[in-house]
Amino acid sequence: MRGMIYKDLCLFFKGIDKIVLLVLGGLLVLFATESGAYAGMLFSFALDMMVGVLHLTALEKEEKTAWRSYQRTMPVGVGKVMAGKYAALLLTVPVSVAGAVVSNLAAFAMYWTFWPEVLGLSVVAAIIVPPVFAVFSLPFYYWFGSQIAQFTCLPLAFLMFYAIKNFEDGWWTVADLVSLTGNLPLALLAGALVLTVLLAASLALSAAGYCRRK
Repeated sequence: MRGMIYKDLCLFFKGIDKIVLLVLGGLLVLFATESGAYAGMLFSFALDMMVGVLHLTALEKEEKTAWRSYQRTMPVGVGKVMAGKYAALLLTVPVSVAGAVVSNLAAFAMYWTFWPEVLGLSVVAAIIVPPVFAVFSLPFYYWFGSQIAQFTCLPLAFLMFYAIKNFEDGWWTVADLVSLTGNLPLALLAGALVLTVLLAASLALSAAGYCRRK
């Protein structure tokens, strides 16, 4: 199983090609010139979304190499296959977290304005957004294929860009979101429990879809 996780991680990092870097570079310049002290947070939101999408593109690359036919010859059950996929997903969360920290520190170095709440919100989003993309897209991939899974990403991408646009226009502030949480530790615990349940349900659905397409 460790070898399969390593393979999935390699596919993920190989998906970071010139196009991905150009898109992220363009967003970095855009946010740096238009969003002021919020630039680091908004860039980290875009990075979170990109991390989620890269897992889907990794599956597409795997499909093009007919990996599943080879995998069937291995003494590895469906449960371990799916567990490896989701483990690889969780192991890439530090990438988005590191991106959140670095981008916010870069914004601080540029604008000399640092808000702990902004960094905190960026880190929380970095932990939540990539797994949420997988929760919704992976079951669709294993049941209906890559094209349908790509379409499921569109509403999530729209919500992310909607949030980014509202921050840029000043309709939302970090203080507004922090005030909604009330008891922050309790809100974080509840969020972690909900995310765990969603991941478990998504894994079960993905495993069922994988068996169906065998």
